[in-house]
This record gives sequence, C-alpha cells and structure tokens, in this order.
Amino acid sequence: MKILFIGDIVAKPGRRVVGHVLPDLIKEKKIDLVIANIENLAHGKGATQETIDELRSYGVDIMTSGNHIWYREETTEILERDPSIIRPANYPSDLPGFGFCIAQVSKSGKKEKDKVLVVNLLGRQWMDQPVEDPFRTIDAVLADHTKEKFAAIVVDFHAEATSEKVAMGWYLDGRVTALVGTHTHVPTSDNVLLPERVAEKLASAG
Repeated sequence: MKILFIGDIVAKPGRRVVGHVLPDLIKEKKIDLVIANIENLAHGKGATQETIDELRSYGVDIMTSGNHIWYREETTEILERDPSIIRPANYPSDLPGFGFCIAQVSKSGKKEKDKVLVVNLLGRQWMDQPVEDPFRTIDAVLADHTKEKFAAIVVDFHAEATSEKVAMGWYLDGRVTALVGTHTHVPTSDNVLLPERVAEKLASAG
C-alpha cells in the first residue's frame, strides 16, 4: 500500500501547489491513500468547507489538523459531521469531532479494501493548549482497536518541539506504521526508520 502524507497546507499558495502537483503524483506513483494536515488551509488559519472541498477535488482523502482548527466557527460543524476530518484526540472528549478515523482503502488492482487507522495528536511542549497527555491518549486509542486488523496505522503528531516528536516516535516504535510531525511548517527532513520499523518524520512536511 502506498500512503502519501502532506504536512500543513498553508492558505491559497499551499492549496495551489497541491492542486498543481497532487493529481499527477497520485497517478504516477499509484498512491492508494492521501492524508493532509489542514489546520492552516484557509487564509493561514483554520479551514472552510470551500477550501476542504477544493482539496477533495485534488485527491486528498483524510484530513488531520491541530491547534488552529478551532479558529473558524464553521469548522466546528464540519468536524461534527465529517469523520474523515479529524482533530487531535487528546483534546477534551466533549469537544466536537473525532481524534482518529478508519479509512477504507482500495489498493490498485484489488477489489477488497484494506483498513488504515489515522490518529491525530497534539503536543504539549510550548503549545499552551488544554490537552491530555498524548502518550496516554495514543495508548487508549490503540487499546480500543486491538481486535481490528489494519494495513497501516499513521499518526500525525502536531507538536512544536522536535524532542517531543522524537520521544513519541520511540514510544510507538513497533506499534504503528508511521509517525509524522506537523506544525513547524519548515522541515528538518530528519526521516528515521526506527529499530522496530516505525517510519518517523519528526518535523513538518509542509
């Protein structure tokens, strides 16, 4: 299975680049699932239904977010009705939306569908957000899905500190397929394949 993750897409310039590159990339690389972080999708903060629909038209399947997802009031309604658009799972449980989703993926040339678990988490170092411990939160999410078989488990860890992302990578080594760090917008490009085969990108791909 081929999964593409796109880091924080920021405002119109980011959407324009995705629209220019993604459709052909999906065809060329035969990508089965596209995940993108959209917390800065509309004018640099938050997302709107119009901008979300635009990304859908380019081929984005699942959308993750972060601390800016609450910037626009309409996003609250979108999170409530669309489980393919998720917010960090370690926000208080009574907030709108979902912290993870299960994507049904049709692989190229195959009739049966595989399941991919996508989880969104928010870091606490320098983020100043009222969130639960992301380490305990991911433990709970994985524990709730131990009986399900996934082709892949992908975690978007939206965090400020690279050290916190590194810690989460080691913590999840052998338990998830890939951990991607978003939020910082400028990549350090320090991709790592950990001993138990977790692929980890510690900084934003945006």
